[in-house]
Amino acid sequence: ERCTFMAIKLDEYAKNKIRSEMKMRSITTEKMCELLNEKLGVKLKEQSFNNKISRSNFNVTFFFQCMYAIGVKNIHFEIEDIENKL
Repeated sequence: ERCTFMAIKLDEYAKNKIRSEMKMRSITTEKMCELLNEKLGVKLKEQSFNNKISRSNFNVTFFFQCMYAIGVKNIHFEIEDIENKL
């Protein structure tokens, strides 16, 4: 049960990380979809992107594709922070 809860927390963390990085760079969902397509050939409609993010319905590859597309060079994870919130 703890592993399932940890997985849910990590999913939320990944979703929030994508959204926060987009916000810091003033990148809209439309622009994110354009960047994913231009830089990686990942074709998503805005609604599909929003659905993936809102449901945390994506894999680690998609997470890193998003980070790359918006120019994130370093990703720092605070695993202790995640564990403390369990």
